[in-house]
Amino acid sequence: MYTLKFKALLIKAVLKVFFRAILIYLLATIPALVAMPIMYLMSAGFALSFGWIAALIFLFLFYLLQRTRVGLSLKIMALYLSVTASVVFAFQMMELTGAQDHIWQSGAFLLFPAMAIISGWISLIISKQRISYLLSYTAATSNKPDGTDLIPPAENIF
Repeated sequence: MYTLKFKALLIKAVLKVFFRAILIYLLATIPALVAMPIMYLMSAGFALSFGWIAALIFLFLFYLLQRTRVGLSLKIMALYLSVTASVVFAFQMMELTGAQDHIWQSGAFLLFPAMAIISGWISLIISKQRISYLLSYTAATSNKPDGTDLIPPAENIF
C-alpha cells in the first residue's frame, strides 16, 4: 500500500522539479529581456500563472506512471513525454482562458513553450536519482508497514 509519506515525497519531488524548471526557464529566457523586455515580463507572468496547470498535470501523470508495471527506462521516457504534454496543455489553456488569442499562430512566441519544455527536461535530469527511486518504488519493496523506509540513504539528492 502506498503510504501517505510516500505520496508526500512524490509531491515534494514534483514541486522541486517544477520550481527548478521555472528558475531555469527564467534564466534561459533572459536574452528576451534584452531584446524585448515586455515580452520577457509577459512570458515570466504566464510561466508563473499557467505553470501550475502544467505542474498539476505532471504530478498526476507521474503518479500514474509510478503505479504502472513497466520497466524503469520506459517510465522515464514517458515522464519526459509527460513534461511535453503538460506544457502544451498549459500553453493551450492560455488561449482558452482568454489570456492570449490565437496562441499557436504567435510566431516567435512559440519559442517560449519550447524553452519551458527544455527547462522541464533539464530539471528532470538534475533530479534523475530521486525520480528513478520514486518510479521504481512499489508497495512490495517496502520493508516496514509504516513506510519509514521510504527515504533513501542519500536524503538530500536535490
